[in-house]
Amino acid sequence: MNILKNNVVGAWMTDIDDTLVYSGEMPDENKINQLADFISTLKKYHILWVPMSGVAMVKLGPRILFRLPSEVLDHVVYYGGDGSLKYAYDESSSSWKEDQSFSCLFSDAQTYMILGDTEYRSSMSELDELNNVSDAALEQNIREIRDFLDKKGYGSVPGILDLLKDELKKNGVDPDLSEAYFRGGSVSWMMLGDISADPYHSDVNIALRKKLIDISKKWLAEHNHLADLGSTGINVPFPGARGIKFVLIGNDKERSAREMISCFGLESQHVIFAGNELFDGGNDNMIRNIEDVHLLSVGDREDPGPAVINGRIKQGLKLIAGVEANKHWMDYVVGKLQSGEEWKSILKGIRDVAL
Repeated sequence: MNILKNNVVGAWMTDIDDTLVYSGEMPDENKINQLADFISTLKKYHILWVPMSGVAMVKLGPRILFRLPSEVLDHVVYYGGDGSLKYAYDESSSSWKEDQSFSCLFSDAQTYMILGDTEYRSSMSELDELNNVSDAALEQNIREIRDFLDKKGYGSVPGILDLLKDELKKNGVDPDLSEAYFRGGSVSWMMLGDISADPYHSDVNIALRKKLIDISKKWLAEHNHLADLGSTGINVPFPGARGIKFVLIGNDKERSAREMISCFGLESQHVIFAGNELFDGGNDNMIRNIEDVHLLSVGDREDPGPAVINGRIKQGLKLIAGVEANKHWMDYVVGKLQSGEEWKSILKGIRDVAL
């Protein structure tokens, strides 16, 4: 990591989907350039830009991070995989590097029991191709996993995603539409595929996804959350906007934020987090547990409380939320920094001028 830790005075932490960009969106070059300008301004005033997401680097990289100019990347830290992975840009190799001291991952056996055989092979084949691992090594890995599961009493237990796909069939939904993403310390499964959130919001699909989440939680509880197959158990911590998340217990945005604050020796009041799900059950809500961090809610709703700033903005008679509201606050911060105002003062001022 090339960031000079003693030169950092604060951080702008941000959720990605439906905060920075729309869920599933591939931002165009204009948006990438706007983001690069924002990060460049933060860097000039010794402030980190810290994106946080459930998305793995293999997906977010081509979408956003790999497209940013290298000159701003020494002030960017990415926490992905629902708080299980950390990356920073390495100038010497001109590439993003995983901080393995932070990684907190599923065991192979846990991954296999969540994904099932077919999805496990697909996910591992992608990783093995990146790491130049042979097909024979993958087959040996699967044999060892099955031997271990037999000894643990899981030999005849189907993987959870196999059960969920069977439930899709029963409800007239093609299971081949679904997509699974293994992210180290989490798995995200999209029952309708990785598409926009709109199809997931129909009454029928809301009810079906709730049923699938209930099945998942019951299955995990019946199998001790797979804690006997790894260092700790797995849960379904929040419903999300589309997929069903299976996350190693303890992996979340709070873990990422605490590590970032400690790593750079920051005071919590010099850190802001912008997100759209600062409500009970939302994937941003665990940040509430860190005292004094400024919480900027740009979602349609948030749980009330003194820590949360209502970041929606008023345009005429309309309240604007999400990506547009977040862009407003990014522009606000840039203007204040360029006018010479101190970072700590800017963060306090956001609360004063917000709705």
